[in-house]
Amino acid sequence: MIAEKRSSLRSKLRSIVLLTTFAALLVAGGAMAIYEAQTYRQSGLSDLATQAEILGRASAVALSFEDAPSAKAYLSYLRAKPGISAAAIYNAKGALFESYTPEGASTEIPKFPEADGERVENGSLVVFKRIVNNNEILGTVYLREKYELWERLAGYLAIVGAVMVLTLLGVVVLSSKLHAAVTRQLQAIVGVAQHVMERRDFSLRAKKISNDEIGYLVDVFNDMLGEVGRRTETIESANAELKREVHERRLVESALGTTQRRNSMLVAASSAVVWSADGEGRFVEAQSSWSAFTGQPEKDYRALGWRAAFHDEDAHVLQSAWTSATEGREAFSRELRVWHNDSGRYRYVNLRAVPMVETDGRISEWIGTLTDVDDRWQAEQGLRELNAELESRVAARTSELEAANKELESFTYSVSHDLRAPLRAITAFSKLLWDGHAEQFDAEARRKLEIIRSEGGRMAMLIDDLLAFSRLGRKSIQKVDVDMTQLVHSVFERLSSQHEGPKPQFHMAQLPKAHADRTLLEQVWVNFLSNALKFSAKREIPVIEVGAITDRSEHIYFVRDNGAGFDSRYKAKLFGVFQRLHTSSEFAGTGVGLALVHRIVTRHGGRVWAEGDIDAGAMFHFTLPIEDTSDGRV
Repeated sequence: MIAEKRSSLRSKLRSIVLLTTFAALLVAGGAMAIYEAQTYRQSGLSDLATQAEILGRASAVALSFEDAPSAKAYLSYLRAKPGISAAAIYNAKGALFESYTPEGASTEIPKFPEADGERVENGSLVVFKRIVNNNEILGTVYLREKYELWERLAGYLAIVGAVMVLTLLGVVVLSSKLHAAVTRQLQAIVGVAQHVMERRDFSLRAKKISNDEIGYLVDVFNDMLGEVGRRTETIESANAELKREVHERRLVESALGTTQRRNSMLVAASSAVVWSADGEGRFVEAQSSWSAFTGQPEKDYRALGWRAAFHDEDAHVLQSAWTSATEGREAFSRELRVWHNDSGRYRYVNLRAVPMVETDGRISEWIGTLTDVDDRWQAEQGLRELNAELESRVAARTSELEAANKELESFTYSVSHDLRAPLRAITAFSKLLWDGHAEQFDAEARRKLEIIRSEGGRMAMLIDDLLAFSRLGRKSIQKVDVDMTQLVHSVFERLSSQHEGPKPQFHMAQLPKAHADRTLLEQVWVNFLSNALKFSAKREIPVIEVGAITDRSEHIYFVRDNGAGFDSRYKAKLFGVFQRLHTSSEFAGTGVGLALVHRIVTRHGGRVWAEGDIDAGAMFHFTLPIEDTSDGRV
């Protein structure tokens, strides 16, 4: 009796243990199966949405440039995903741009895209995803994938069922001897499972007491909890990322809406008239800003009636521009006269139109502006009239200046020529007086007579220089190719042979050839080199250097000496007639040589300038253009 009771109690205990274990495993397996189903659905939709996002970003360029082959190539990569039963890309207008279905599949592609979203439909996962680039919607991606939930659950439940069967067999074998330990472990497992379900804390683990089947069950249960925990973390991370993307998308949509509202406000606030027309140039929608500017009511500007607002003389210009732009599929801009309602007259406006060209080359719409430029046009017209008047005045003034210059040159020549006769008489009689009566004069008289003779000679030089300066204005320039190195060498040899001072050290680099009047250039070098010899003659070892630099447009020649130099504050006076920075007692000269240089170089289209300091030498530069840019006149 006791044995039967023991047997009955053991059976009951075994039954209780078995039922409890079975119930616990069933609850845990069912919960994990439900969770697995939800996880599979969410991960499937998330993966499909990610694929749609990747496909959309890859196809953005193809949509922007309407490159259907590239889009088809991107869709063909979906062959690597056997579960994809259909895919399509739509353009921004909702038209089907390209599609994909696996071979042998008969899935129907929707004719039009839907709003962004994911769903389970007829055993498939369906995703619609907008393609957005730089806040511009380029199109929509559509993906459909097989939803193999039952196949996945069947395999998952088979695994759970196998685990449950093994666990129950172990309980039956060991319950008679280890029912207390088994009961504790099963209770621990059930307790952990309950805590996991209640708290969703997958870090909890059942404590393993033995290394038998129950211990193995504990290990399996803990591994399952770990796997479920990892999957839960992955799903939660994916959900957080999805929430972030949704938040960012909402921010982008909000910014896009704000931008659209701002654009609408800008159009409303703009002083320009914004209008739109169909592909044939007809107004098919209400154009409130057009009506406000031109005063045309809607019934008048509808279709092609808007053209009646333009001046009759500009009608053919508008028609010609519109025809040319339509044929070339390009924008155009014209300044025309259009009726302005507020001012009650025609005003000049800038009419600009830009076509929207479809993939088939057809113009579907024109977008344009009408900008009032009448005030600017009137100002430009007044400016043109003023310029014409100024040009007339400048021409008259130039003619007067040319006449005055000719008269001045003639006067200078006449004065210089007429001064020669009395000057020759003064010089000749002073020489006779010196030769015949010098011994009868005292020292002071002889000094004064010597001053008369030297100043007479200096006056003769001034007259000669003045005549040369006057003739230079009338002489035409005969340009030839000039070997500057040979020219400078010959001029310096001639001048140095006549120079009475110490022999200078002369350094000359290879000089670039010039296209100029050889005679006039020789005069330039004579003046520069004679000045260098004169002003460096008081040095113990005079040094004179000649060189040149060439850039893209001109040759720059220079002469440098180590002579007396000059005060750089007065360098602007060097090239004026009779302008000298040294007295005649210091250095002889008339003050005309550098003026001749300046005029010759200027007539050749060049520039001339000087650099120097007192007692530190001087450096004179002049330029000649590489190409012939002078017409030979002053």
